[in-house]
Amino acid sequence: MTHFIKTILVPIDGSDGATKAASYAGNLARCTGARVTLFRVHSPDVYQLSVLSEIPPLTDYEYIEHIEKHLIDPDKDPAFGVARRELGELPETPTQHIVWGQPAESICDYAREQGFDQIVIGSRGRSAFAALLLGSVSSQVLHHAPCPVTVVH
Repeated sequence: MTHFIKTILVPIDGSDGATKAASYAGNLARCTGARVTLFRVHSPDVYQLSVLSEIPPLTDYEYIEHIEKHLIDPDKDPAFGVARRELGELPETPTQHIVWGQPAESICDYAREQGFDQIVIGSRGRSAFAALLLGSVSSQVLHHAPCPVTVVH
């Protein structure tokens, strides 16, 4: 059975891993003509656990207020800017989407709901500490995704 790649989902979080994944996805999209969607999941749990996070520990209300002011618009979120640059020139402008939830679950659910052909994800996210406590997002996606997953190192 031949697997045609028409749509690629690229989860991003501003990490080096996500940057490398965006670059790889851009090359893959140019080779296949696939459309790319950049996907960002905001998770209060992960940000609160992250010792590397740029967001200081906040109460749930303060956190939500901070996110609503600064991070719900992909054009204002620096992670999207970096990922767009790394994608390079594509036949179609990439779609950008932000959701609230648990990262791995949200990525897999969105890929399933939208019928993505491929997920390209970085092997390491923003917080090694959060990964230690919660498990690697890329590993969880690899095991639960509804489509092929490429993990970029």
